[in-house]
Amino acid sequence: MDLVDRVAAQRWYHTLELPGGVVTPGEYDLRAVAERLPWPDLQGLRCLDVGSRDGFYAFEMERRGAAHVVSIDLDDPGGIDFPGPRPPDASIAGELAAGNAAFELAREALGSAVERRHVSVYALRPDDGRFDFAVLGTLLLHLRDPVGALMAVRGVADRLLVNDAVRRTWWRGPLGRLAPTRDQPFWWMLNRAALVRAVEAAGFGVEAASGTFFVPWGPGRSAPAVLGGGLRQVPARVAMRRGAPHAWVLGS
Repeated sequence: MDLVDRVAAQRWYHTLELPGGVVTPGEYDLRAVAERLPWPDLQGLRCLDVGSRDGFYAFEMERRGAAHVVSIDLDDPGGIDFPGPRPPDASIAGELAAGNAAFELAREALGSAVERRHVSVYALRPDDGRFDFAVLGTLLLHLRDPVGALMAVRGVADRLLVNDAVRRTWWRGPLGRLAPTRDQPFWWMLNRAALVRAVEAAGFGVEAASGTFFVPWGPGRSAPAVLGGGLRQVPARVAMRRGAPHAWVLGS
């Protein structure tokens, strides 16, 4: 089976450019976003991609010259934070297996040396090695304890770039919403100010932070229907036709 067929047979979270002009049909397309993120010089650094799924940020750091990149994600459904009602573990295991299989295929196609570890962000320990730089992308909304996760990253990394989904609000102070849906693996939806405060609360000094911007949907996902979820959600769903609202924070 050639690469095109292998890619077509696999589920993809990220849109990745593979050799031979092959592009994965990911749910999110971070390629243009990555060019606007505040990357430091990664030449020779040891880097960590937290909640990597199929590895977009890990491969991007390797492409930018990192000497060693570790990509972490889970393979055990028991490690997943999922607000009730929780799906069967078999269903969650299928999601994890799809992400791990996509990562392995992309790593093989790219000839990448990124190291994959199956470990929870909460279990990160300095004894397992320190990192010069860590990236955490679109993960905090899936975690029961987002600040605890950031504190675990603080314990192993000198600098951090968070690029996470945020709630668009008129309120300028820190604001979060608990479990915005009952049928999705979301715990918290923070606004931009709350995302900045969470990074600070975990012990990082904030070097810079973006305004809100949209991560475009990839070919593997359609934009949300405007009329789904009731009339109160129509303005948010109209905005989300452009993509998923995000903000980044750079800390050290």
